This record gives sequence, structure tokens and C-alpha cells, in this order.
Amino acid sequence: MGSPRHPGGSVALAIGALLVSACAGTSSPVAESEPSAPSVAVPSATPTEPAPEVSRSGARADVPTAAIMAQLARRAERIAKRTPLAPLPAEIDAGSNRALGYREMLEFGFPADQWPYLDALWQRESGWNHLAENPSSGAYGIPQSLPATKMAVVGGDWRTNPETQIRWGLAYIAARYGNAQKAWEHSERTGWY
Repeated sequence: MGSPRHPGGSVALAIGALLVSACAGTSSPVAESEPSAPSVAVPSATPTEPAPEVSRSGARADVPTAAIMAQLARRAERIAKRTPLAPLPAEIDAGSNRALGYREMLEFGFPADQWPYLDALWQRESGWNHLAENPSSGAYGIPQSLPATKMAVVGGDWRTNPETQIRWGLAYIAARYGNAQKAWEHSERTGWY
């Protein structure tokens, strides 16, 4: 039996199957190249501080909704089979978006050795700020989804919920690149992922 946060067994599998079947047939081509995005200001924690300029590239390529949903279904299957997760690295604040990202990364089936790549990618994209927005492109959130509304496939709370954003971002990375290292390498070569 699963915990309240992670329902186990057939419930998770049924939810995953419904998600995949609901999006079957939805597809769009995967973009191969795009220009790099301009710098964007990240909202500061206090309104009196000026926001720092941070370069953003964003998750720009179109990945079919069905592929995103398939990754989420696989995550549900892994949760249903629940194996103990690796402990949180000591350098990550347990209550942070980074901690949530680390735990979700493991639940998506990425090994712990993918963490440095995911951490570097989303640190550069948004500083792990779930409210980060690129005013010129519209890229939004921790993974800098472009357009931002793509994250709605995971949850209607995509604008304010870091967990929804992280789940979409990990599904995107898994569907498009296979792992965080390949997403990071693509970002290093092209300026976007």
C-alpha cells in the first residue's frame, strides 16, 4: 500500500494508463534548432531588491503531449513498485525546490549520478525559481517551458506549483533526451534544451 502522496499498485497504474490513453494521437514535430534566448530578470525574494540578470535558454522543443504523458505513466509505475530512494545529498536544503527536484528525478527513474546535470541545467535556466519568467520569450518556471502553457498537461497549478513544473520538466527531458546529461550537453552546445 502506498503513502498518501504516492498511491501504489493498480491505482497508480490505472492513472498512468488513463493519462497515456487520453493523449494518444496528440503529436507535434520536435524542433531541431532555435536561437538562444535573451537575458531575463528573475523575480527577487523581496520587492525592494533589483532582480539579477540571468541568461535563459528554455525548454523550447516541441515534444508530443503523448510522450510527456507516457513518461508520467512510467513514473506512476515506478512509484507503484516503490523502492527506497537514495538519501538527499547533504548540500541540498530539504525544504527547497532543489530537494523536490532531486526526489522527483529519482522517482522518474533517473539515477543519482544525473543530479549534477539536472541541477546545473535548471540552476542556469531559472535558479530553481518556480516564478522565473522570461519577459521576451514567455519561457516560465523552473524548467523554463516555452510556451509556458505546455506544463498544464501535468496540472492546472503549473504557474505556482514547483512540483508540477518539475514533473513536466523531467518528463520533457526523459522524452526528448533520455537523461539529464544529454539535455545539459545539448544546452551547452546550442544554448537551449
